[in-house]
This record gives sequence, structure tokens and C-alpha cells, in this order.
Amino acid sequence: MAIQILNGPVIAAGESLSDALDCSAGDIVKITFPSDWTAADITFASSSDGLGYNDLMHPNGLEISSAVFAGTAVIGLGLVRGFIKIRSGSRDRPVVQTAQRQFAVAIDTGLAAPPAGNELRVRLLGGFAP
Repeated sequence: MAIQILNGPVIAAGESLSDALDCSAGDIVKITFPSDWTAADITFASSSDGLGYNDLMHPNGLEISSAVFAGTAVIGLGLVRGFIKIRSGSRDRPVVQTAQRQFAVAIDTGLAAPPAGNELRVRLLGGFAP
């Protein structure tokens, strides 16, 4: 497991929908929220190619959403790989952010982490011979 932190996306001041963030290199495992977040839940728009975006919904027709508290992080949203935009509020009731808000998104690229420093990793496939 290798975690990569992506800076963004960003919701501009006076807006409710962020710019796009390319999360196609891994599964989204955590979203960290700005410490000065204007109170609102979040919802998402998603794209497979970074061009056309659709609201991200559950099969029952409800938006995928999460409660958000300033300066916290959320895990376990089950978001798909691809490109995402984060919306403050819902598609029917967007909430404008009063200042620019930048998120941090952690993705699991599925790659093994490289050894740290001068660490040498050895895998033994049998016993030691005297």
C-alpha cells in the first residue's frame, strides 16, 4: 500500500463547486477539509475522462454525501477512481463558500512503498543452512 497525497481540489471564493482533481492513479481513501470551512455537507461530481461530469449518486437515486466539520477528514466514502469535483452542499441546495477552500485527497496507488533510507528488505524463502 502506498499513499499519495493530492493537493486540491479547490473551491473558489463565492463558489460552491470545486475545480477538478485527477484521482485516477488510485482509490480515494481520505479527504481532508479546510480548517475554515463554511458549514455544509459535501457531494460530488465525477468523470471518467476529466471532460464530462455527472453528479455521483447511490443506486437508490440519492446523492453520495458526507457531513463535514472544519479541519477534519473523512474516510470510507467508497468513491470511484477517476476525476472528482467536490460540491459544498447538494446539487439542489449548493452552499457558497465565503473564501477559497482547498482540500487534500489521499489515494492508495496500490504500489509497495520503497524502502526508507538505507533499509534493505530481504525475503527469505527457506531456512538457514549451517
